[in-house]
Amino acid sequence: MANSPLKSKRQFETFIDQQWVAISLEGSTEGYVVRLPRRELIVDAVILDEGSYSLLIDGSSFDVTVHRLLSHYQVTVNGAAFEIALFDPKQLRHQTGAGEESAGPASVTAPMPGKLVKLLVAEGDSVKEGQGVAVVEAMKMQNELKAPKSGTVDRVGVVAGQAVNAGEVLLTIQ
Repeated sequence: MANSPLKSKRQFETFIDQQWVAISLEGSTEGYVVRLPRRELIVDAVILDEGSYSLLIDGSSFDVTVHRLLSHYQVTVNGAAFEIALFDPKQLRHQTGAGEESAGPASVTAPMPGKLVKLLVAEGDSVKEGQGVAVVEAMKMQNELKAPKSGTVDRVGVVAGQAVNAGEVLLTIQ
């Protein structure tokens, strides 16, 4: 592959082995450079059809199909199926209230559609920045959402067991 069509660096986060993992993807003259926490891969990709690719990674060939669903991707690699959720960390920071003025309220929102498994706080509770406040389950994985700032839980808009949508405000901290 002479040049990749990807001109800018893209950064994502995905949930692997019960933790969020940062991934970056950047086009290069050799194909794509994929940077994982402990590994960098050069990937040569050929588009076979819409959603169908042939990848060459470290001398090994992979046939890949990708189907985008509402909240994630269904990916098949050489016949093995996976479900993958990719998030743009800038969008996640915005959704969880990071970067908001510390004097104003901050919202904790669902990062993806799923089910609210447990609320770890109640209205009136004091919380510290980074403290777990809710657990959301999506794609059979549980994700603990953290308080974006220290303060008092002002409003809780959901109950345990409730289905939640991506971006839905779960609670507000003053």
